[in-house]
Amino acid sequence: MKIRNGFVTNSSSTNFIIISKKEITTEFLFEKLGFKNDSPLADMGWELCSNILYSPDTDTLNFEDVKKDFGMETAKKWQNLTAKGYNSIRGCTSSDEDSLTSFFTMDSFEIDENDFYINGKNCIW
Repeated sequence: MKIRNGFVTNSSSTNFIIISKKEITTEFLFEKLGFKNDSPLADMGWELCSNILYSPDTDTLNFEDVKKDFGMETAKKWQNLTAKGYNSIRGCTSSDEDSLTSFFTMDSFEIDENDFYINGKNCIW
């Protein structure tokens, strides 16, 4: 909860982990999250992908932290895939960002594909 100049706002955050066979870039996220450049939501999609990519937790990921934040199943997946050379980042988005990032933050989600995994179930609302 944040108090600013006499009024109260609630903000939410979502912790997420992304594991990918390919390098995790804004372009790659834009594609994997299903955005299209000719869509009316393209600009907001680019902003969301930028917010995700530039919010990583810079601490070195380890099994126990992944397990604590995302559960045993995700921790095992992370351990198995990173041992195979997959890339991973952990980060956080906030509901104080633009509207699409705010929507992304206030929902819990999981995408599990062969070469890409994102877990955003750790939503703190």
